[in-house]
Amino acid sequence: MGEMNEVFAAPDDETAIAVLEDGWGPPVHRDDGLRPQVLADLEALLTGRASQEIAADPRNGAQIAEVFNEDAGVAEGGLVTITDTLTRALAAADTATLDAVAETWTHGEYAVRGLATVARHAAAHGHRMYSFWYF
Repeated sequence: MGEMNEVFAAPDDETAIAVLEDGWGPPVHRDDGLRPQVLADLEALLTGRASQEIAADPRNGAQIAEVFNEDAGVAEGGLVTITDTLTRALAAADTATLDAVAETWTHGEYAVRGLATVARHAAAHGHRMYSFWYF
């Protein structure tokens, strides 16, 4: 099995870290390979924001928690932030925009629509988006 990701919304970083133990409620988008660079590519497509600007954003894939397997000596998962710019862009995008982006983005329509659902929830509740990755 490869890397999986669960994208969800939480009010802040501390709450997002706390739900690692308690679990998070819907909506959640589950997908594989949604690494920070892949999400940065989506952000660039949706917003026109330059790669360098996205890379410099402190919320672009900042790892705020790690699940470490002491016996194996490796990280088995981690919690990373998703930029507020991508969250707002996904939340505000209409169906035509999402469809157009899905045609050119590597993860396609399923991922774009799932991420937009989480982003709309986040925007409606004043939350931020996070991605929990694990093997």
